[in-house]
Amino acid sequence: MFTQRRLGKLIAGASAMALVGMGLIGVSAASADEVTSPVVTDIVKGTKGSITVHKSSAATGLPGDGTLLDPDPGAGKGLVGVEFTLQPVLHGGNAIDLSTAEGWELAEALPTDAAGGTLPTGYTLGTESTQLTGTSGTATFGDLNLGLYLVTETDSGDNLIKNAVAPFFVSIPYPNADGSWNYAVQVYPKNVLDTIELTKTVDDTALLLGDEVTWTLTTAVPDAALPYKSFTLTDNMTANLKFISWESVSIGTAALVPTTDYTISADNATITFTAAGLAKLDAAGATNVIAVLKTEVIEIPANGKVENTATVTINGTPDEDSTNTNLGTLQLVKKSESTDGGLLDGAEFELYGTAPNADGTASGPVIATGTTVDGKVTWELHLGITTDTTEDYWVKEIKAPVGYVLPADPWSDKLTVTAGQIEINTITNHKPEGPDLPLTGASGTVLFTMAGIGLMAAAGGAVLVKRRRSRMQS
Repeated sequence: MFTQRRLGKLIAGASAMALVGMGLIGVSAASADEVTSPVVTDIVKGTKGSITVHKSSAATGLPGDGTLLDPDPGAGKGLVGVEFTLQPVLHGGNAIDLSTAEGWELAEALPTDAAGGTLPTGYTLGTESTQLTGTSGTATFGDLNLGLYLVTETDSGDNLIKNAVAPFFVSIPYPNADGSWNYAVQVYPKNVLDTIELTKTVDDTALLLGDEVTWTLTTAVPDAALPYKSFTLTDNMTANLKFISWESVSIGTAALVPTTDYTISADNATITFTAAGLAKLDAAGATNVIAVLKTEVIEIPANGKVENTATVTINGTPDEDSTNTNLGTLQLVKKSESTDGGLLDGAEFELYGTAPNADGTASGPVIATGTTVDGKVTWELHLGITTDTTEDYWVKEIKAPVGYVLPADPWSDKLTVTAGQIEINTITNHKPEGPDLPLTGASGTVLFTMAGIGLMAAAGGAVLVKRRRSRMQS
């Protein structure tokens, strides 16, 4: 038989085991000397009990004794949809009856580190039941028979939980420090939420409006204790951008398969992982999800800054990042150097991003070419990314308008283009005019010519007179 002293020690051990599971930081039990040794008849056989688990984003580490904490450390921070699983602990296939001293002895003999692990010989687990935390972040298992129970966090729901609370044992009833019994046990597992980080970058290889612009979206995904429930990635393109394609989506270096591992929304804005993709994400541990998006800038905004923002949401937890590419305009105006300064068509130019060599040869590749129409050539240019809002250019005239000649130095000076602005540069051409030519022949020739013309006129007059006389005589 158990003496009251022996029963008190059993109860103290049971209370220490009942709530001090891995993850229940700060929960402590009273020592044998602090617990009044109740007789077994103090426990009302057949009484029903409950276990309420409080799951929130608070990580206070406050001590718990099985009763409600006031104030509630998780008030307003409850995590919704977290799944907990409850299983009765059996011995010899039967529930442990904690209305008896023998039951408490069996409970005390069970080491706390067996929770979630291998149970000693003779101990097994009964039928599972599950509960999801509600809007207040609590999950309650009610109508429980007296006994010992194992509680396990089994699903994160739409919450980015870094570490699931370690499985823990709870007894119904739970012994209070004053010797009374608690049939409605409250537990407050320590919670730690994980963080995600999305980084968005844009390449600077695009040169002209209409060139492809590649954006890379990199999400640092932590190693989660529970399976991931959802992963979506949305690129919020502005009206200045035209979608071309999602070039690739990968987990680390492993490329994912469209449709199988992820789907793309009808508007091409959102990538959503399928169950297969989430399984690969779970298996990868701490990793990066990398998505590559190709677009085209179709127009330059007033400030020249084309910004693109992306949002990633994992298990309901969002993060976003944005970056930008900058554009400006360079316009050449071709005029005659004459006083009228008329606009000239047909002049041909090459655009460069580097200054010419000292001998007048190009030092880099041609970016673009253009021919004046209505006297103008216009280039809309990608200048740089993020804070790079200016770029220097040089122009070479390679063909002058018809009737005009190239300048001795066909290169322009440095032309600096600023995002959102139009840099206008006027270039003139010279139209050559030949020298005045002298009259051919000598002055004597001119006199003879004039005399000849006079004689011809006199002869013509004589003929007319003769014809008139002939008519009169007849």
